[in-house]
Amino acid sequence: MLTPEEKLLIGVYSEEVFRGNFIRQVWPFCCGRRIDLYSVSSVRFVDIEVFGRRFTLIEPLCPVCGCWVLPIFYVVN
Repeated sequence: MLTPEEKLLIGVYSEEVFRGNFIRQVWPFCCGRRIDLYSVSSVRFVDIEVFGRRFTLIEPLCPVCGCWVLPIFYVVN
């Protein structure tokens, strides 16, 4: 299960990467369905740098198959 600290970080980083004006992370999908980030058993936070700016993407563990779902993102033009 996620710790309260991980849930807080998911909330903070989700606002930046799923609704951001500079980059956007694609919602994670695996096993034919969208993954709810708050109901997974584990997440990893992946730091990236784009044009000198640092962002943290969210990489969840699929609750069905147990595979890590690699974050996909794009730069908003």
